[in-house]
Amino acid sequence: MVKFRFPFMIMFCLVNLNLMAQSKINFFEGNLTINKATGFFGKNIKNINIGIEGGYLRQLKLDNPIFWGISIYYFNLGKSGTYTIQEQLDLRLVNFDYSTESQLLGFNGKMRFYPAIHLAKAELYIESQLGYKWLYTTTTKIISDESNSSDTNIETGNLSLTYGASMGLNYPITSSLYLNLRGNYLPGLSKPYYAPKLSNQIQTSTLDLFELKRSTTDLIRWDIGVKWRFTGDEF
Repeated sequence: MVKFRFPFMIMFCLVNLNLMAQSKINFFEGNLTINKATGFFGKNIKNINIGIEGGYLRQLKLDNPIFWGISIYYFNLGKSGTYTIQEQLDLRLVNFDYSTESQLLGFNGKMRFYPAIHLAKAELYIESQLGYKWLYTTTTKIISDESNSSDTNIETGNLSLTYGASMGLNYPITSSLYLNLRGNYLPGLSKPYYAPKLSNQIQTSTLDLFELKRSTTDLIRWDIGVKWRFTGDEF
């Protein structure tokens, strides 16, 4: 069965920003995300969705509070549940289990700046982001009595250019591990996607429970997780 899931395990990290180190600082971070579509996107995707995000950042120059990096995030826009539909196969009626889900997979490059502003032990940072959101919908069809007979079809998949800004806080847990809190505003260009409308009636498959929409893909995302700081000298 083809399933599009987040392509890596959540990674741990964060930072005691000792910018006098002899090696550039690197971060790995992994976060749980709370995602809320806004604007026209929010009229079609009304639920608040939980997802995951992970990233890597590297210090641009020694003794410099600017970092560059990448992040990947994923969450589900809506799913149908599983419905059994009877169809003809080889001159006999066979029960098929159908399910459809719309998903969002994001890829961003980012620049991060630490302005040396502290709130008690926590350290503030700001980010600019640029990348793409991939909005895609899949329908899976399985013979009810044969779980290894699945067939998954990508109904639609479109890349939406996205950009935005973030603000976050790092709170030290140990000398190299930090709690990470961040808010992101990520507007995106207009693209078509399937939005759930579970009040529809099923005619031929669970895709009937979705409607093809087109709008901008603006998103507010809240992140909570951890960040691990390391340098090349530690390996």
